Amino acid sequence: MIEATFTRSRSGLLEGAVLKGHAGSGDYGFDIVCASVSSLALNFVNSLEVLAGCSADVDIDEQTGGYMAISLPSGFDKEEKVQLLFESFFLGLANLAEHSSEFVTVKVLEN
Repeated sequence: MIEATFTRSRSGLLEGAVLKGHAGSGDYGFDIVCASVSSLALNFVNSLEVLAGCSADVDIDEQTGGYMAISLPSGFDKEEKVQLLFESFFLGLANLAEHSSEFVTVKVLEN
């Protein structure tokens, strides 16, 4: 199961996300749920950099996989473009969790 945890400030701004676990919806290399989560996350990080000029802080477990933490540099969380991209990432994962709830969960923590 992949657990996606988003952190939202009291003012409603998304500040970070942590993805943990493995979907287990298919054999290694053929797990389409895992591939979907990975694609959404990597596209989000790349979009931040290319479209919003924001280099997110990203921590990945390169040895065993199953872990990615994304946080925004100070000040970028208030930029409209950055929030739009972050909300899009959240929406994509929430939709995936809704339709593949046995493999993905999404929760939001208020900071």
